[in-house]
Order: sequence, then structure tokens, then C-alpha cells
Amino acid sequence: MGEGRRDRTGAIGAWLFGAAGPVEPRTIAGALGLAEEAPGLQRLREAEPLQLDRVERLHAAAQRAFERRTGEAVCRALEAAVRAGIREASAGPAGRPPGAGTGAGTGAGTAAGTGTGRLRAEADGAAQRLAADAALAGGRGLNTGLAFGIVLSPVVLVLALFAGRFLPPLFHGAIGCPEELVLMDSLVCFAGGAMGAVFSVIIRLRDAYQLIRPAPGGSEPADVPADPVQLARMMRQEGWYRVVVGWFLASSLFLLINGGILTVLTPPAAPEDMCGPVPLSAAGHQALIKAWFFWGGIGFLAGLNERWAYGLVRRGGEPRPADPPAA
Repeated sequence: MGEGRRDRTGAIGAWLFGAAGPVEPRTIAGALGLAEEAPGLQRLREAEPLQLDRVERLHAAAQRAFERRTGEAVCRALEAAVRAGIREASAGPAGRPPGAGTGAGTGAGTAAGTGTGRLRAEADGAAQRLAADAALAGGRGLNTGLAFGIVLSPVVLVLALFAGRFLPPLFHGAIGCPEELVLMDSLVCFAGGAMGAVFSVIIRLRDAYQLIRPAPGGSEPADVPADPVQLARMMRQEGWYRVVVGWFLASSLFLLINGGILTVLTPPAAPEDMCGPVPLSAAGHQALIKAWFFWGGIGFLAGLNERWAYGLVRRGGEPRPADPPAA
């Protein structure tokens, strides 16, 4: 029972955070049980130096793959291709002695059924599978971060309500009906900021796949993607960070608008009979609903479009023009 639970926990952890790769990846020679100076491997290196170097880089990257089965499948395919290339290099082409170099360019024109042709074909396939694995790692990490931010949002809202309700009596104070209305409006704006931030990330997911491409002039070759586990970690942080940014932008706009500092947008007036002794009228209910939609929309736009929110915040921080002198 305990081992099964640990296995399930490990499987869930691998699904969320990626498979733990070896600290020191095995070389292609070690995976084949050969020494680095093995004659067959040396002949293949002389015949196809560029392709073998590319295969070795991809083999090392496959051992850091986000999904274990993807890394294992890529490693097996590359090892089989190298083994076939060693056999052909040891046999030698017709009319040429074993070990005679065919040159780096000759491998491009070799038939796909030969060992060297298979080496290149398997390297191309490995590069594509590792790129897809890195894209999967980035997408899964981003979704995990957004989910964490979404789950955290109601927790923060409940804590804010709890603080507004129970903290003032601890300091011999009380929160009245108008203050409760302002608190509720601020929390509606706060929640709208989280929703806008999540929606903003979702509509921009088409640009997230550019993260798997190495930066120009970087140390990684073009066909070896970034470390997928590190990419997933970065995208997790980016996911919940965007939700937090939505919170702060929405809260900042609420303070600026409700405090009268930013006069571009005018909040709807509170219902006149909101805090009266009689029940709230139909017009009061409509005014209350309108205020909720207003603050929720402000928060949503703040989280959705950071540039718009930053522009409003800057305008709110500008000094207000002086009133004209009275005649």
C-alpha cells in the first residue's frame, strides 16, 4: 500500500515537474558499452564527424527530457543509429578500405537505408521530439503556475474579508456599512485583475513556443532545445507571477479611481438606501450590481492589458491642473 502510494506520488510529481535526469548524462559510447577510443567508434567519427557530434549532443539532451519515456525512446533510437553506423563504417564502402573517411558532406548524400543515412535521419527525428518535449514542459509549467494563482486568489479574498471583519474590533474599532461596501468593491476589482491576467496569458500562448528556441548567439546549438525542466520551472513562476501582477494593477487602479486621484473614469454612485433601516430597493439593487460590474471590469482590463493599466497609473500620478482664478 505504501509503495503504491509513493509510486503514484512520484508519477504525479514527474507529470508536474518533469522526470529527474541523471546528474552526469551517459555518453553515447558508455550507453553502447564501448570505450571512447573503440576502433569502430573512431572510424565512424572520422567518416561522419559533424553528424556524430550532433548525435552526442542530442543523446545528452534526451537524458534531461521532461518526460521520461520521451528521453528513453530518443536515446534508444540514437544508440541504434550509432550502432548501425559503426557496423557500416567498420565494413567500409565498396572499393574503399575500412575507416576511410567519407567526409562530413558525403553523409548528406548517403542513401537513407545505410548506417550514416540513418544516423542523420534519427538525429533529425530526435531534434523534433526534444523540441516538442520542451514545448510540452513550457505549456505544462505555465498551466501549473496559472492554476496555482487561480487557487490562491479566493484564499486571499477570504483572508481579506476575514481581516476586514475581525481585525477592527481587536483595535477597539468597527467597520460600518459604507466601509463594507468599499471593501466588497475592492475585492471584486481584485478578483477581476486575476481573471484578466489569466485570460491575457491564455490568448498569448501562441507566442510561448518561442521560449524553446535558443537565443541568437547562445551556447546551445540550434537543434538542442533549452533544458525542459528548467523551462517548466520558469513558466510556473511566470504563471503565478502574472496573476499577482493582475492583483496589484487592479488594486492600484481601484485606489486611484475611488480616491479621486484618477478622474478619467468615474465610478457609479452607491445606492442611497444601501445603509438605511429599510430593505434595499430595486433601484438600489441595480446600482449595486452596476458597481460590481464596473469594478470587476476595471480589474479585468487591468490584468488583461498591462500597458493600458500602466498608462492610467501614470496619468493618475500626474499633478492635477490648478483651478482657474475666480473672476
